[in-house]
Amino acid sequence: MIMQELEKNTHYKILQVELPAGTNMQRHYATSEAFVIVESGNALLICKGETAELVQGSRIAIPSHEPHMLKVIRDFKALVVMAGDAIITYSVL
Repeated sequence: MIMQELEKNTHYKILQVELPAGTNMQRHYATSEAFVIVESGNALLICKGETAELVQGSRIAIPSHEPHMLKVIRDFKALVVMAGDAIITYSVL
C-alpha cells in the first residue's frame, strides 16, 4: 500500500492511496469524516456490516470513528480528503 500526503493545512489534508489487486487495507478508522474519490480500479468497502463497490468515479463519505476495511479487486487508486488534524488508526487483530 502506498499512502502519500499531497496537501495539508489546518483545515484539511488530501491523501493519495494506492493498493494492488488482491490486497486488503486492514480495518481502520479516522478521527474525522473522510471523503473518498476513486481515480481508478475497483474495490469493496466494508463498513457498518455493509459492502459497497467502489469503481472509477465513485465518491463516498465515511463517518468519523467508523471502522471499515477495503478489499481490492483491481489495482486501486483514490484521493481521500479529511480534517487537517485527522489521525488514521489501524485495528490490531
